[in-house]
Amino acid sequence: MPYVKTPRGQFFYQESGSTGPIVYLLHGLTAKCQDWETVPGDLSHAGFHVFAFDMKGHGMSDKPESGYSPEDLARDVDASAVVLNHEKIHLVGHSAGGRTALYFATMFPAKVLTLTIIDQTLTADPEGWKKSQETYAEYPAPFSSGEDLDGFLLERFPDSERRRHYEKGQFHRREDGLWNWNFSILAALEIQRLGRAKEIHWLLKRVKCPILFLKAGKSEFVTLEEAEKIRETMPSGQLVTIEEAGHGLFRDDPQAFQDILVQFLKAVPS
Repeated sequence: MPYVKTPRGQFFYQESGSTGPIVYLLHGLTAKCQDWETVPGDLSHAGFHVFAFDMKGHGMSDKPESGYSPEDLARDVDASAVVLNHEKIHLVGHSAGGRTALYFATMFPAKVLTLTIIDQTLTADPEGWKKSQETYAEYPAPFSSGEDLDGFLLERFPDSERRRHYEKGQFHRREDGLWNWNFSILAALEIQRLGRAKEIHWLLKRVKCPILFLKAGKSEFVTLEEAEKIRETMPSGQLVTIEEAGHGLFRDDPQAFQDILVQFLKAVPS
């Protein structure tokens, strides 16, 4: 399995393509690199060399007890880029991965060709992690079998097969046969607590490269009011709404996502 071993830890990644400009895909909170689904392959077919990472605390990457501030996560990305010898990168981050990408773009501006942020709020929510903690506690994990997990998800989300599929993807079968979370709950709570401790719209003004901000039309994660604030704050960027998509907009409308992102990436010389 492909891992990049750095002084900051070991990170799992998936690579698509072998030539072309480098694109890093940074997933959202509690997700993993496989949750990008067709995006890596679609981008490689469009001429890009794509790396999708499991962020610290997620998937098959290291899960230490600390190191989950936005700055720490940005330094993890930089450490990976150094080992992989990637000097110029197109950064694409979904949700919390968008926040990490924003911090990376301001901390390591010379390495960033473009910045794409996907449906990530930049508002503060200092207490929001507590609600997430309550939600995780509602899952009686680990589950004794995949069938038990399926039954729990069917009861919790009876009207959404797609949601059940996504939720099951957040679990894995351990060597002892039990099904548990793919991520560290401690890590998820710390990323949310530290990442939402303060409002960070002002960081957009410090980004030197072109910015694409993608908002999901059916998601309330980024309100219309905040979207307008983001539009006014970006020094050299564009905000595009994909109307018929929810928070996971690259899954809900993959063709629109692909068309908009590829056009944006190809407009910037590598």
